[in-house]
Amino acid sequence: MSIRPLTIEFTGLPNSGKTTLIHNLQKSLSTKGFSVKIMQEDAELVPSEIPKLTWIRNVWITFGQLQTLLECNYSNSDVILLDRGYYDALFWAKFLYLQKVCSQAESETIINILNMLSASFKLKPDFLFVIDVSVEESLKRRYAMGSKPSIANHEFLTFYKSVLNDFIYSLPEPIRYVDTTTLSIEQVQNTVENLIFQIMK
Repeated sequence: MSIRPLTIEFTGLPNSGKTTLIHNLQKSLSTKGFSVKIMQEDAELVPSEIPKLTWIRNVWITFGQLQTLLECNYSNSDVILLDRGYYDALFWAKFLYLQKVCSQAESETIINILNMLSASFKLKPDFLFVIDVSVEESLKRRYAMGSKPSIANHEFLTFYKSVLNDFIYSLPEPIRYVDTTTLSIEQVQNTVENLIFQIMK
């Protein structure tokens, strides 16, 4: 097996600019001579027949994320950018239990699977970047894109943000936090890119 690439997972509130940032980073880092691969968010690949905010949907996404994480160890790229991944899967297992979408036993089963496989195959990314945004700005950006909040309304996002913050602060691993609420796309990219170069030194 080749040397494992630098793996960076991105998570955060919806409409924080995370996915746009990842694609901009790939273009920018590639022009600087790095081989960069994006691992697509598995939530975008779920069959439309599976309802949103259900436990079966989360299980489908989690096992997709596991396949992606296993693949990272065999990539020849210099850098892998994960559009959500290991930590996000842990978070959603806990979040959906708090939302009463699943039982405690179901939540703990997924968490145990993630922890067990991570111990066996080193699934944890090297760094976690949290790309945050205020609830109000998240909703504003969604409306600007022509989408109306359905599940992701103000109440849902407020609870999501609270649980995510508690989850992040509980992690012992290195975390980089960027609040995009008042930043332009270019400012977000420059901030994160500088953080990545600091990591690479």
